[in-house]
Amino acid sequence: IDQYQEILKASPEEMRLLITSFQAIAKSDILESPLKTKDKLKFHEVIVKAMRYDELRSSEFRQFVSSSGIKTCVYCNSQLAIISEISFYDKKEKKRKPKVLAKFELDHYHSKSQYPFLCTSFYNLYPVCGNCNRAKSKLDIKFELYTYDPSKLDLFNFWIDDETVIDYWLEKTPNVSKLKIHFDSIDGDYDLINEYNKIFGIQGIYDTQNDVAEELLHKAKVYTNAYNKSLLKNFHDLFPDKNILEKLIIGNYANSSETFKRPMAKYTQDLAKQLGLI
Repeated sequence: IDQYQEILKASPEEMRLLITSFQAIAKSDILESPLKTKDKLKFHEVIVKAMRYDELRSSEFRQFVSSSGIKTCVYCNSQLAIISEISFYDKKEKKRKPKVLAKFELDHYHSKSQYPFLCTSFYNLYPVCGNCNRAKSKLDIKFELYTYDPSKLDLFNFWIDDETVIDYWLEKTPNVSKLKIHFDSIDGDYDLINEYNKIFGIQGIYDTQNDVAEELLHKAKVYTNAYNKSLLKNFHDLFPDKNILEKLIIGNYANSSETFKRPMAKYTQDLAKQLGLI
């Protein structure tokens, strides 16, 4: 209670210090022990309830995520994670009323069963899709969303196999199934890639998106540097800066700082860079 405000706004570094202090007083067997309460909750569940996680998740956290600009699952980047507003007809009041829905789940980077006191810490909550949330569960992973070091966000790279591109163009009728796109670690950390593929199945997800790579291949034939320069020069009102043109060409956000604004932005950006489109 005394540290509640500190816990809510604890940075990733501060959370690690709090975890060390917590582990010294609360062992896993204590956290898993059922209490003699009416609802037979385990000790860690009682802490989560006392921290009012359910109430905060359905109110304040929706606003925080919405204002953050994050609109995709931060683990797979293939699914939307958004706040949507719909209207429904209230039969009793005989009028249409708005209803806000959260089309995402919140993953606790540090599991709430192991570190229940961090269940409401803002920087411990990651907007994710349901599949990734269930897959990660209480596992520890290396990726961190909230960081002062941008390099920690750029751990992976998608790239298209040049030989398969040649095979694709040599076909009389190009076959998209010929294209092979790889999912790799930027610094060659194969353990990290294996971990991510095992937990989230990233390679399998993006193996179904070869048609996006095919579109980029064709665009690379049309949107050459010379052609792009002419577009910027002759249609300056339409394209006041290069970023707008690049976004139009690849059909997604071209700036890496906007990766979480649209599904598949990372995949599209990496392949577009390799092909010289951005």
